[in-house]
Amino acid sequence: MFPSRYNVAINRYAFIDVPNTNGTTKNCLDFTIDWEKLYKFLTDEKWACKEVFYYKGYKGYKGYKGNKEKTQLEKLEKDIGFVVRTKLTHVHPNRTIEIPVECKNCEKEILHKHTIVGNRKSNCDVELTVDMLEVLSKGDEALIFTGDGDFAYLIETLIDKGVIVSLVSSTKRDNNGNRRFSTRLIEILKKEGMMSKKVKFLNINRWRSHIEKSQ
Repeated sequence: MFPSRYNVAINRYAFIDVPNTNGTTKNCLDFTIDWEKLYKFLTDEKWACKEVFYYKGYKGYKGYKGNKEKTQLEKLEKDIGFVVRTKLTHVHPNRTIEIPVECKNCEKEILHKHTIVGNRKSNCDVELTVDMLEVLSKGDEALIFTGDGDFAYLIETLIDKGVIVSLVSSTKRDNNGNRRFSTRLIEILKKEGMMSKKVKFLNINRWRSHIEKSQ
């Protein structure tokens, strides 16, 4: 059973940092989210979220795969009901640097060329921040799906604004010993009190049976 406060009429909204949440469920909890199931779970009578925001970048190169990814994002909004916020990924090109090393045989210094492989990155943190500050008012509740410590100041601002904050993530570490829920967010929970009316931690693994994608 859910705590009684979740049955009380309240303006509740969900904001999903998709890359962070995907990484948490896949790498730390070993399951994949079915987004349609999650949407229905968040908008049913228990949680009754008025809107569910979905933040994720997409690859903008030409070709079938890129077009398919954008089409999938559009379906999340048109067919399921998410408010989708997305933008093109930024491509960081490869770059080569020269590192001076000493040759063991001749003891002379030579320059070793090392290539740093570029990557793709799309950060929707600004979109998520603006939406929360515009949508949420005193007394509202925000279900924020992230463990990213970059949102620490935003969360403290929301608390000061009188918004009830629930962080949805996991503190479990992945196989490499890394934790995706940052120490900065843990400090906020400790400061405010994990079971307070202002801020709460919700373990996403407890929702697994409701939101897991079928194999």
